[in-house]
Amino acid sequence: MGVITSPSQFRPAGPPDLASARYAADLNETESMGSLSSPLRSPDQTLAALFWNSTTPAYLWSHVAVELGQRHHLTLSENSRLLALSYLAMADAAIACWDAKYHYVFWRPVTAIPLADTDGNPATVADPAWVPLFATPAFPEYPSGHSTVSSAAAAVLEAFFGATDFTMDSDFMPGVVRSFGSFSAALDEVLEARVFAGIHFRSACQDGRTTGADVAGYVLEQALQRVHGFDEDAGQH
Repeated sequence: MGVITSPSQFRPAGPPDLASARYAADLNETESMGSLSSPLRSPDQTLAALFWNSTTPAYLWSHVAVELGQRHHLTLSENSRLLALSYLAMADAAIACWDAKYHYVFWRPVTAIPLADTDGNPATVADPAWVPLFATPAFPEYPSGHSTVSSAAAAVLEAFFGATDFTMDSDFMPGVVRSFGSFSAALDEVLEARVFAGIHFRSACQDGRTTGADVAGYVLEQALQRVHGFDEDAGQH
């Protein structure tokens, strides 16, 4: 671990009960929007799902951190602190996320949708032929790793730079650039990208987003504090 005191310190409350209306809404959304042949998913939504799956959250967000640092003319020491806090927050967010994944061991859509007639929920319907847009990762569904780690990174960046626009690209998808007016907008797209890929339910992404922000807030309070205090002219750099 880096800064958090235990892997379970920020463990979320868990996925919705299988018999609940929330679970039915989650499953039905992923079933309709996340299937390989979904007629409801737009080309841009498919592109976003591919983009956010093209590499790791750490790769994507570290590039944003460097770009914003250059835009705001951070010094070497300020850049070092920014990147160190970003990676501490992302690492601890991943620890918190995987603790929760193996605590709850919740099924993925690729299993839940074909077996929906066994979940005890009358608002879900099994589709044995359902196939997700992406191959399903080989670990439990709840919470979303990408949403958790991305939220931690975004929280650190927002603490440094405040509300700001930015762009994001991936070396693994040359020529594709995603533009955002805020960190919240980017996190909204991460959430939908994982649902529309057919590998997550919305609750897992929402709870992961909350967990990542909570971890980042703790890291910002506990780690790498300024030796000489806050500089009002420089901002929180």
